[in-house]
Amino acid sequence: MSKVIVNFAAQKKTYAVTAAVVATGWKPGQVFTLVPAGDYIKIAQADESMFVAIDDDDELSTPPTGSLATVIFGSGTEFFVDHSEEVAASDAVRVYETEVASASAGANLYVGATGKWQTTATGSVKGKLSEIPAAANNYRLGVILRF
Repeated sequence: MSKVIVNFAAQKKTYAVTAAVVATGWKPGQVFTLVPAGDYIKIAQADESMFVAIDDDDELSTPPTGSLATVIFGSGTEFFVDHSEEVAASDAVRVYETEVASASAGANLYVGATGKWQTTATGSVKGKLSEIPAAANNYRLGVILRF
């Protein structure tokens, strides 16, 4: 499971997550939004992005509806997603699309259809790349939020 290391969080809060969303699975560092009724969070797509989940779905492995997930948000929030455990387990799933690994520091980051970070524009800029994922740093991603 990836681990989110928070350097600075403008805001931190907990939100309820539906059992169906927990069953879908995600990794810490993916982007979420509120469902239309505003009672729960779900994985975000593009400009609906509001929060970054720092809990893993495994931490809510027996989800009653209303299980809580911790999220961070706010412009200037800086965090890193450490993929050391995935690297050790030869798990190629990351919280970013592969294109991010070939970007430059300071590149604009957007959110794709599965709540993952990417450099391909899908609406407005959601973050800046502060650490480029590479084998030398266990594919650790650094992000400074713009939302």
